[in-house]
Amino acid sequence: MKLSGKLTAKTLGWDRVAIGSETKKVPMEGGRVLLGRIVGIVSGLKQTVNNDTGEVQNGLKGQFRGISSRDDTGAIVGIDKGVKVTAGVCYLPGGIQDMIEGTLAVAKETDAKATVQFAIDLYAIPETNKAGYSFDADTLVKAEESDPLDTLLTMAAADATPALEAPETPAEAPATEAAPVEKPATKKG
Repeated sequence: MKLSGKLTAKTLGWDRVAIGSETKKVPMEGGRVLLGRIVGIVSGLKQTVNNDTGEVQNGLKGQFRGISSRDDTGAIVGIDKGVKVTAGVCYLPGGIQDMIEGTLAVAKETDAKATVQFAIDLYAIPETNKAGYSFDADTLVKAEESDPLDTLLTMAAADATPALEAPETPAEAPATEAAPVEKPATKKG
Protein backbone atom coordinates (compact mmCIF):
# COMPACT_ATOMS: atom_id res chain seq x y z
CA MET A 1 0.00 0.00 0.00
CA LYS A 2 1.23 3.46 -0.90
CA LEU A 3 0.92 6.53 1.28
CA SER A 4 0.39 9.77 -0.59
CA GLY A 5 -0.04 13.42 0.32
CA LYS A 6 -3.25 13.48 -1.71
CA LEU A 7 -5.56 11.03 -3.43
CA THR A 8 -6.49 11.85 -7.04
CA ALA A 9 -7.03 9.91 -10.26
CA LYS A 10 -3.38 10.62 -11.02
CA THR A 11 -2.12 9.08 -7.76
CA LEU A 12 -4.18 6.03 -8.71
CA GLY A 13 -2.03 5.79 -11.85
CA TRP A 14 -4.37 7.56 -14.26
CA ASP A 15 -2.87 10.69 -15.80
CA ARG A 16 -4.63 12.61 -18.60
CA VAL A 17 -2.85 10.72 -21.36
CA ALA A 18 -3.75 7.30 -19.94
CA ILE A 19 -7.38 8.29 -19.39
CA GLY A 20 -7.68 9.77 -22.90
CA SER A 21 -6.09 6.70 -24.47
CA GLU A 22 -8.40 4.25 -22.71
CA THR A 23 -11.60 6.24 -23.26
CA LYS A 24 -10.91 6.22 -27.01
CA LYS A 25 -11.18 2.41 -26.89
CA VAL A 26 -14.74 2.33 -25.51
CA PRO A 27 -18.00 3.22 -27.30
CA MET A 28 -18.94 6.90 -27.24
CA GLU A 29 -22.44 5.94 -26.14
CA GLY A 30 -22.49 4.09 -22.81
CA GLY A 31 -18.77 3.29 -22.72
CA ARG A 32 -16.71 3.96 -19.64
CA VAL A 33 -13.37 3.07 -18.10
CA LEU A 34 -13.10 2.12 -14.42
CA LEU A 35 -10.33 4.19 -12.85
CA GLY A 36 -10.70 2.88 -9.33
CA ARG A 37 -12.64 2.72 -6.10
CA ILE A 38 -12.38 5.55 -3.57
CA VAL A 39 -13.68 5.45 -0.01
CA GLY A 40 -13.34 8.03 2.69
CA ILE A 41 -14.37 9.70 5.89
CA VAL A 42 -14.44 13.48 5.35
CA SER A 43 -13.92 15.75 8.36
CA GLY A 44 -13.40 19.08 6.59
CA LEU A 45 -12.12 20.96 3.56
CA LYS A 46 -8.62 22.04 2.61
CA GLN A 47 -8.44 25.12 0.40
CA THR A 48 -5.53 25.59 -1.96
CA VAL A 49 -4.82 28.22 -4.57
CA ASN A 50 -3.77 27.20 -8.07
CA ASN A 51 -0.52 29.11 -8.73
CA ASP A 52 -1.20 29.32 -12.47
CA THR A 53 -4.83 30.47 -12.43
CA GLY A 54 -5.29 31.89 -8.92
CA GLU A 55 -8.39 29.72 -8.60
CA VAL A 56 -9.27 28.44 -5.11
CA GLN A 57 -9.76 24.69 -5.03
CA ASN A 58 -11.22 22.60 -2.22
CA GLY A 59 -9.78 19.28 -1.21
CA LEU A 60 -11.56 16.91 1.11
CA LYS A 61 -9.72 16.42 4.44
CA GLY A 62 -9.99 13.20 6.40
CA GLN A 63 -9.07 9.58 5.83
CA PHE A 64 -9.15 8.17 2.30
CA ARG A 65 -8.21 5.00 0.49
CA GLY A 66 -8.25 4.44 -3.23
CA ILE A 67 -7.81 1.19 -5.13
CA SER A 68 -6.70 1.66 -8.72
CA SER A 69 -7.87 -0.55 -11.57
CA ARG A 70 -4.19 -0.58 -12.63
CA ASP A 71 -1.19 -2.32 -11.11
CA ASP A 72 2.33 -0.92 -10.57
CA THR A 73 3.24 -1.59 -14.21
CA GLY A 74 0.22 0.35 -15.52
CA ALA A 75 -1.63 -2.75 -16.71
CA ILE A 76 -5.38 -2.69 -16.20
CA VAL A 77 -6.08 -5.46 -13.69
CA GLY A 78 -9.31 -4.43 -11.99
CA ILE A 79 -9.77 -3.16 -8.46
CA ASP A 80 -9.27 -6.56 -6.89
CA LYS A 81 -5.56 -6.48 -7.85
CA GLY A 82 -4.91 -2.76 -8.26
CA VAL A 83 -2.56 -0.48 -6.37
CA LYS A 84 -3.90 0.80 -3.02
CA VAL A 85 -3.25 4.39 -1.97
CA THR A 86 -4.02 5.98 1.41
CA ALA A 87 -4.06 9.76 1.94
CA GLY A 88 -5.32 12.50 4.24
CA VAL A 89 -6.58 14.74 1.41
CA CYS A 90 -8.71 13.75 -1.58
CA TYR A 91 -9.56 15.64 -4.78
CA LEU A 92 -12.51 14.30 -6.75
CA PRO A 93 -13.86 15.55 -10.07
CA GLY A 94 -16.13 18.62 -9.79
CA GLY A 95 -19.74 17.50 -9.52
CA ILE A 96 -18.87 14.34 -7.64
CA GLN A 97 -16.95 16.23 -4.95
CA ASP A 98 -19.66 18.93 -4.83
CA MET A 99 -22.20 16.36 -3.64
CA ILE A 100 -19.93 15.25 -0.79
CA GLU A 101 -19.11 18.84 0.18
CA GLY A 102 -22.84 19.62 0.30
CA THR A 103 -23.53 16.67 2.59
CA LEU A 104 -20.64 17.75 4.84
CA ALA A 105 -21.95 21.35 5.01
CA VAL A 106 -25.40 20.17 6.12
CA ALA A 107 -23.88 17.85 8.75
CA LYS A 108 -21.63 20.65 10.10
CA GLU A 109 -24.67 22.91 10.62
CA THR A 110 -25.78 20.76 13.55
CA ASP A 111 -22.42 19.36 14.71
CA ALA A 112 -19.12 21.13 14.08
CA LYS A 113 -17.27 17.82 14.55
CA ALA A 114 -19.44 15.89 12.08
CA THR A 115 -17.85 13.65 9.47
CA VAL A 116 -19.24 12.25 6.23
CA GLN A 117 -18.44 8.85 4.78
CA PHE A 118 -18.62 7.89 1.10
CA ALA A 119 -17.60 5.13 -1.28
CA ILE A 120 -17.58 5.41 -5.08
CA ASP A 121 -16.31 3.67 -8.19
CA LEU A 122 -14.77 6.41 -10.37
CA TYR A 123 -15.06 6.15 -14.18
CA ALA A 124 -13.91 8.12 -17.20
CA ILE A 125 -16.43 8.38 -20.03
CA PRO A 126 -15.83 9.51 -23.64
CA GLU A 127 -16.79 13.13 -24.33
CA THR A 128 -16.57 15.50 -27.27
CA ASN A 129 -14.82 18.16 -25.14
CA LYS A 130 -11.17 19.21 -25.48
CA ALA A 131 -9.92 16.52 -23.06
CA GLY A 132 -11.93 13.80 -24.84
CA TYR A 133 -13.44 12.51 -21.59
CA SER A 134 -15.29 13.45 -18.42
CA PHE A 135 -15.90 11.67 -15.14
CA ASP A 136 -18.74 9.57 -13.81
CA ALA A 137 -19.19 7.66 -10.56
CA ASP A 138 -21.27 4.89 -9.10
CA THR A 139 -22.17 5.45 -5.47
CA LEU A 140 -21.45 2.33 -3.41
CA VAL A 141 -22.74 3.76 -0.11
CA LYS A 142 -24.81 6.85 0.43
CA ALA A 143 -22.67 9.88 1.33
CA GLU A 144 -23.96 10.66 4.78
CA GLU A 145 -22.96 11.88 8.20
CA SER A 146 -21.04 9.28 10.11
CA ASP A 147 -19.52 8.77 13.50
CA PRO A 148 -16.64 6.30 13.16
CA LEU A 149 -16.52 5.70 16.91
CA ASP A 150 -20.25 4.83 17.00
CA THR A 151 -19.63 2.47 14.09
CA LEU A 152 -16.85 0.75 16.04
CA LEU A 153 -19.06 0.49 19.13
CA THR A 154 -21.87 -1.02 17.06
CA MET A 155 -19.48 -3.52 15.49
CA ALA A 156 -18.08 -4.41 18.92
CA ALA A 157 -21.57 -4.91 20.36
CA ALA A 158 -22.60 -7.17 17.47
CA ASP A 159 -19.53 -9.37 17.97
CA ALA A 160 -19.47 -9.21 21.75
CA THR A 161 -19.72 -12.38 23.77
CA PRO A 162 -19.65 -12.43 27.54
CA ALA A 163 -16.13 -12.79 28.94
CA LEU A 164 -17.35 -15.30 31.51
CA GLU A 165 -20.31 -17.44 30.67
CA ALA A 166 -22.55 -18.82 33.38
CA PRO A 167 -21.73 -22.44 34.17
CA GLU A 168 -24.15 -25.02 32.89
CA THR A 169 -26.44 -26.55 35.49
CA PRO A 170 -25.11 -30.03 36.08
CA ALA A 171 -27.44 -32.96 35.59
CA GLU A 172 -28.79 -34.29 38.86
CA ALA A 173 -26.23 -36.61 40.41
CA PRO A 174 -27.34 -39.89 41.94
CA ALA A 175 -27.96 -39.68 45.67
CA THR A 176 -25.21 -41.13 47.83
CA GLU A 177 -24.92 -41.71 51.52
CA ALA A 178 -22.61 -39.16 53.06
CA ALA A 179 -20.58 -40.09 56.09
CA PRO A 180 -21.36 -38.00 59.16
CA VAL A 181 -18.93 -35.17 59.73
CA GLU A 182 -17.18 -35.38 63.09
CA LYS A 183 -16.33 -32.25 64.97
CA PRO A 184 -12.75 -31.98 66.10
CA ALA A 185 -12.34 -32.37 69.83
CA THR A 186 -11.70 -29.20 71.69
CA LYS A 187 -9.37 -29.04 74.66
CA LYS A 188 -10.70 -27.68 77.86
CA GLY A 189 -8.23 -25.90 79.83
